[in-house]
Order: sequence, then C-alpha cells, then structure tokens
Amino acid sequence: MHEFTVVDLAGLIAASLALFGIFGPVARAIAKRIEGRAPTAITEDPAFDQLRGEMDELHERIDFLERAIAARQPPPELPKERTPV
Repeated sequence: MHEFTVVDLAGLIAASLALFGIFGPVARAIAKRIEGRAPTAITEDPAFDQLRGEMDELHERIDFLERAIAARQPPPELPKERTPV
C-alpha cells in the first residue's frame, strides 16, 4: 500500500490552492447574486448626454418626415400612356 508522504501533501495543497484560486471569484459572484446586493453604481460618461441629445434630434426629424409624408396629397390622376407618332 502507498504511504502518504510530504510530496503527496505538497501536491494536495497545491491542487487545493489552484481550485480555490479558480473557483473563489466564481463562488463570491454567485454569493453576491444570491444575497441580492445592488450592483455598484457606474459613473456616467459625459458623452452619454451628448448622444442622448443627438438621438432626441433624430426622433424629431423622423417625426417631421412622417408627418410630411402623411400630409402629402397624391397626384390627381396619373398621365395616360401615349403612343409615339
């Protein structure tokens, strides 16, 4: 039978540390998710407000174009076909 040596103990400790190193952050993330902690606040980027303003302008332009197309009157009658003389 195989006796338990110092080398075996060192290997067991190394494997345990490797597993804790890999699965430790994953376990903490799962624990935070289970606890239902609020996520940390993210600081807003100043460019976000600029993009929001540009999006609002685009919405206004689209609304204007939709109204203009809806108000356009169709031609009263299509021209009749002519045969060449």
